[in-house]
Amino acid sequence: MRETAKEGIVKKILIADDTSLNISMVTVILRSRYEILAAEDGLSCLESVRKNMPDLILLDVMMPGMDGYEVCRTLKADEATSHIPVIFITSKTEMGDVVKGFESGAVDYITKPFNSHELIARVDTHVALVSALNDLKTYNESLELITQQLLEKTKELDALARTDFLTGLANRLHILEHMKIEEARILRKTALCSVIIADIDHFKKINDIYGHEAGDIVLKTLAELFKKNTRKQDIVARWGGEEFLFFLPETPGTAAGLMAEKIRTAVDNTIIACPGGEIHATMTFGVAEFSVPLSIEGTIKLADDALYEGKKNGRNRVEAALIYKASDV
Repeated sequence: MRETAKEGIVKKILIADDTSLNISMVTVILRSRYEILAAEDGLSCLESVRKNMPDLILLDVMMPGMDGYEVCRTLKADEATSHIPVIFITSKTEMGDVVKGFESGAVDYITKPFNSHELIARVDTHVALVSALNDLKTYNESLELITQQLLEKTKELDALARTDFLTGLANRLHILEHMKIEEARILRKTALCSVIIADIDHFKKINDIYGHEAGDIVLKTLAELFKKNTRKQDIVARWGGEEFLFFLPETPGTAAGLMAEKIRTAVDNTIIACPGGEIHATMTFGVAEFSVPLSIEGTIKLADDALYEGKKNGRNRVEAALIYKASDV
């Protein structure tokens, strides 16, 4: 495309008129400012518009076959061309003709014989308006894109802030927030939920013997095992160090105990390959069922106490909280 230093891309003006003299006059007046296209009837005007997509159309009202009103209505009915401004060039100055022109979709009209200064002023005005509207549309689209990108980045950052970087599990912040939301729902509907706290037995020895890289491999391997052995509605979080918290909505303590045993067995049967050799890790689990008037924090404390009892009782086992045991009697 041709370019000018001031405007950048040269705008295209299509003149549609069945009188060649009118086309020549418009071309002489506007050719220093715009690229001029020409059509001598309505059908060829439509063909040229679809082929060249001009920035503005100067359209004669009276043309053979298809008059200017019909051409304009056809252009405005097509989404691909409806945005192109149409200025009628006409010798008709009756108010009814003017109104009919605007009703067909024109943005302006110029009477014949036309004044060159008026023609330039009206064409420049409407081309500038279209450019401004296009710039605004581009700006709005860019703003919308940037806003969407910022929202996506915010979501990514929020997810990172709630995810344990090593295991990919939820972190302490995320699971605590979720549990507080669930606590309110449970209190309203008197539903059940349970908490499991699990700890890798003798994890310090694993780090001391095999190194911290091996310890990281153990944590990541067990995190994947937890995902495979829990339900979609369950949340598993790295609670801290080698300790993990499981939140099981709509789950009584007995069912939580069975799930803990299932996970314990899976861990016990897993051999983890590390650079320093093969590691057999075991875990101890504490289980507690949430019940009124306990809070979520109180239930976590019960599960933690049960975990401590499990450690005292030999490790590699599932221990139920005392309140849960009592309710089973």
